[in-house]
Amino acid sequence: MPARLTAYVPDSAAITRTLGAGEALRIGRAADCDLPLAHASISRAHAKLSDGGDHWLLTDLGSKNGSFVDGAPVVRARLQHSCWLRFGDIHCEFAVLDPAAQEVEDARWRERQRTATAYTQQLDALASASPTAPTPARSLLQGSLQAMVELAGCERGFLLVEEDGSFRVGAALALDPAHMAGAQFVGSLSAVSRAIAERRPVVFNEPGQDAWMDARESVVRGGLRTLVCLPLLDGERVLGAIYADRRSAGPPLTTLDLQLLEAFAERTALWLSAHLARSALAVDNRSGGLDWQRILAEPAG
Repeated sequence: MPARLTAYVPDSAAITRTLGAGEALRIGRAADCDLPLAHASISRAHAKLSDGGDHWLLTDLGSKNGSFVDGAPVVRARLQHSCWLRFGDIHCEFAVLDPAAQEVEDARWRERQRTATAYTQQLDALASASPTAPTPARSLLQGSLQAMVELAGCERGFLLVEEDGSFRVGAALALDPAHMAGAQFVGSLSAVSRAIAERRPVVFNEPGQDAWMDARESVVRGGLRTLVCLPLLDGERVLGAIYADRRSAGPPLTTLDLQLLEAFAERTALWLSAHLARSALAVDNRSGGLDWQRILAEPAG
């Protein structure tokens, strides 16, 4: 019977593997594993999932930190229903799939791809407007943020733009930029700072499972379920960043989702670089324009 394993790796997008009849999945830290999990709590060869016909068989391969099914340690276990697995400190969702569920998942992914294409075409049309006109530039900022929030399956977010050596809020969705500084902002400013400093995406799913997120009072207080921040890069230069999060339940952001978001962020960075080069992009201070250093100076938690 087909199944899906979703691994929630800290500081990363979730990793999914779909398992078909007769297949086996080796899980471990070694690069040659079918599901490599680069985490200190994972042994090089940690566990194995194999098809048993009317069930899946989980076998621990002598790992140091153990394998668990719904919290109980196991050496060998039959999996006939959806459940939670844990390898070391990595939580995984095991789901038995029927053909209808698989089709729903495939349709969801096709729709996300169509949505990404439609947004790209819309923004390309805006970008082709006169580079000296301020309104198209602001529309591009807002449109890019709207697209990224929707593609990430999130509810709100903001976009930072580099301006004269600092970052300012260029667009916000379901957020009042004036309320982003201080304890009233429920989000993760640390995730944005990390994405900018390390020039890489920062993703968290189900933050309650992650020690880094548990240490952030603002995230716990807000009950955030998913957040993502992507830097907008022109080579080594950081042109800005896009942040999005959600409190409601929903599918995790996976590595496939992240690839889609990164491709869109690269496209956004291209037109952003062109407008900045022409000095045509001015942050609209009437709709925000809050300085990033001011936000950080009054942390939320």
